[in-house]
Amino acid sequence: MKPLRPFALTPGRDVDRDQPPPFDIASYYYDQRACVAGDAELLKRLMVAVDSDHDLRPPQWAQWYSVALGFQPDLILELGRGKGNSTAIFCQAASRLGRTRVVSLCVTDAWMQETVPRLRPLVPPDWLTPLDARTTDILDADYETLLDKAGRVLVLWDAHGFEIAETVLGRILPLLQDRPHLILMHDIADTRYTVVPRSYEGETLWKGSTWNNGAGASSGRVNIGWMNSLQDQVVALADFAVRNDLEIGSADHEYAGFFAAHPGAADEMRQRLGDTFFSEQAQWAFLSLTGKEPPFHFPALQRRFRHRSAVVVRDIHPPRWLWRSTPLPRLIRTSGVPWAYAAVIDVQLRDGAPPDVRRSLRVRLMVDDAPAGIGLLSADRSRFVQSRRVAPGLDVQTVWLPLDDPPAAGPLVVYTDDEPSAARVRLDEILAVW
Repeated sequence: MKPLRPFALTPGRDVDRDQPPPFDIASYYYDQRACVAGDAELLKRLMVAVDSDHDLRPPQWAQWYSVALGFQPDLILELGRGKGNSTAIFCQAASRLGRTRVVSLCVTDAWMQETVPRLRPLVPPDWLTPLDARTTDILDADYETLLDKAGRVLVLWDAHGFEIAETVLGRILPLLQDRPHLILMHDIADTRYTVVPRSYEGETLWKGSTWNNGAGASSGRVNIGWMNSLQDQVVALADFAVRNDLEIGSADHEYAGFFAAHPGAADEMRQRLGDTFFSEQAQWAFLSLTGKEPPFHFPALQRRFRHRSAVVVRDIHPPRWLWRSTPLPRLIRTSGVPWAYAAVIDVQLRDGAPPDVRRSLRVRLMVDDAPAGIGLLSADRSRFVQSRRVAPGLDVQTVWLPLDDPPAAGPLVVYTDDEPSAARVRLDEILAVW
């Protein structure tokens, strides 16, 4: 008896009408070998500058570099940056491609604070020009605007957790389905090609990653199909794949098939790239709807905030003769003096909010010329209770400033960041949400 597929009794996509994908992960690796070899010394210097090889191994640098060069996107969207292994890879790819923008979203600022100063002596002055590196919550980015004019999109999904998975599968992927796209996913090994134990080795049943709850990375891993990972996203991926009659792509599987079909290619690449940049082991996955016959089924998004309140905005510094509401948008210019305040603004809710709910200020702004800081002072104005560094970008950005203790929160401040450069900041909207 022929085995039944999942959802066999429920109509789904007509998979017989699927077209072969317009990309080839393994061929990219082989076809771009000359570029990888030519840039090998620079890539090594970039790896030393990033100083985070435990997050991404050197062969993975070469593999992702080859994908970026081979796929030739006009936009690379990076979800999760950390110290910036993939950011550096994609900046170098953009410098070779010549027309590619890189938008990088991450809640941490290690890239700008630690990595960029070490990179600048190694690269040309315009090497960072295609990059829009934002310190922001990935869940709150305006993807409709980010993807609006992009024709061919490469996404790195390297931030973890179910909320991120919901954003990628329920918000980003629907926007990409009608244009060529490819999503790379780190931290997923293929049990068909990677030696992983069958034994639990004393571990309890996997109950989800502990990475995001402050306990550090879990030592336990979950196995679903061929996917082996410690990250929650494989559960969401497996569910999404079954619902939509899709196969999650395995780079390990692609490389194994390619090098088996092309005797001598592995030896050629090893000789050209060395063991530093060549390996048939990948331990990353990929996903794309390009070439697949719709319809697709996407998860709904959980609303993070259900209520909002307009605010009254008044200038404190620079002082004004009349204490009056300040209209938005408002253009602010910071000075070239690190940490100098350019504007101190009183923000009051127009509508009352329940005292027992978590509130945040949602600030939409555009920053040009140099990074700028935005934050909330304490009620006595002695310290920041919340602050964010905002890198210059081509689009309006959204910053969320939690009001964990409203009575302790004071004015909103726009200030010069630690970089001694003047910035132009346009405040477009300030809302209180809960």
